[in-house]
Amino acid sequence: MSDGPNVSQRLRAVASLVFLQMLPATLLTPAIRPLFANLHAGKEWAMYAFMSVNMAGAALIVPLLGAYLDRVKRPRRLLAALAVSDALLLILVTLPIPVWLVLSLRAIEGVAHVGGATILLAEAARLGRTKESGRAMGMAGAAIIFAIALGNAAGGFAVSLDWRAPYILASMIFLIVASIAFFSEDEVERTASERHLLSLLRSYRRIWFPTGLAFIERFAVGCIIVTFSLFAHKAHQMSDSAIGWLFAMLTFPFALSMYPIARFSNLLPRAIFVVAGSILYAASIFLLGYSPSSALPLVMIMGGIGAAMLFAPTLCYASTLVDQSHRSTAMALVNAAGCLGMVLGPMAAGMTAAIFASAENPLAGYQAVFAMAASAIILWLVVGARWLLVQFRKEWGEVIAPAAIASQERND
Repeated sequence: MSDGPNVSQRLRAVASLVFLQMLPATLLTPAIRPLFANLHAGKEWAMYAFMSVNMAGAALIVPLLGAYLDRVKRPRRLLAALAVSDALLLILVTLPIPVWLVLSLRAIEGVAHVGGATILLAEAARLGRTKESGRAMGMAGAAIIFAIALGNAAGGFAVSLDWRAPYILASMIFLIVASIAFFSEDEVERTASERHLLSLLRSYRRIWFPTGLAFIERFAVGCIIVTFSLFAHKAHQMSDSAIGWLFAMLTFPFALSMYPIARFSNLLPRAIFVVAGSILYAASIFLLGYSPSSALPLVMIMGGIGAAMLFAPTLCYASTLVDQSHRSTAMALVNAAGCLGMVLGPMAAGMTAAIFASAENPLAGYQAVFAMAASAIILWLVVGARWLLVQFRKEWGEVIAPAAIASQERND
């Protein structure tokens, strides 16, 4: 595929659709408590379950959906169907129905939502050639994080009007996505072979490290979301508004860094960004438990940049290390791993905080969570050291050596 204006235009269109499709993910966050307060007697356990059961459903089903997508010639028709399902399910959860049914519908909604994101990420991967995967995945990744960053603010405004408003707005956005997807269908050429299963297993083996990295990055986020809010209240006497601004200092640098880091990953070995990002991300999470209030904004910015240095190469690896016929499966695996991380992260954080809670030091449990999350990142870096070394040597030969030879030839 030529890298002409048509491809650039299509990449921008896909990134815009990714933004719209991901916006409802955090649009609903401020409206979860009002939903259960108004319809379900304020059951707190159900609120926590509502925040995680969609990710659990996606983690279980989306890999199977990804394998199916690699065989589908018209994936945008499926995207339209999933977006319509998402819209209907979000309206249904606002009805006076039993809690078990609300949570069941939410689990199905998670499959539809993450499945739709998988379709769009696979499309971005197809548009970006191997040498241009940084641009394609950088645009898509930045769209995801900007949607997450802006979703909370939009949801907060909507819920101030009516507690149902975020659900209605999210449903309307999904219907817009469905309309665009249905009327902009492109047929995808599939090259699946008779030995599809065998080649699929080889593809899994190639991306085991970036898939695990997606899990660890989301696991760490899941660990700190609730933990840092509680810690900041007790350690720094911060208001909810101030904590919200600190999280914005994490998400916006994350989003702003995605595209340039992904583009630079075409000029330097991606393994370098993974190693540097892991260290920066782990250090920033650990420092959350020991930094003074004045230093927290800088720590959050460091964390956002570090997370982008992990997320951008992860998407690029998933789009380039597998056969073209398996890119949907690769994106599904990355998304499912991230969903699983977001499910297990808060659980691990809660258990760690309880185990290390101390009457002498009320902050000890929270500090232990930050240390645990940081250690998980470094541990995965150690586990994947050999894989990264192999990739570094390969990428050095593909990126740096040709550039050095060309420079030498110009000097001669």
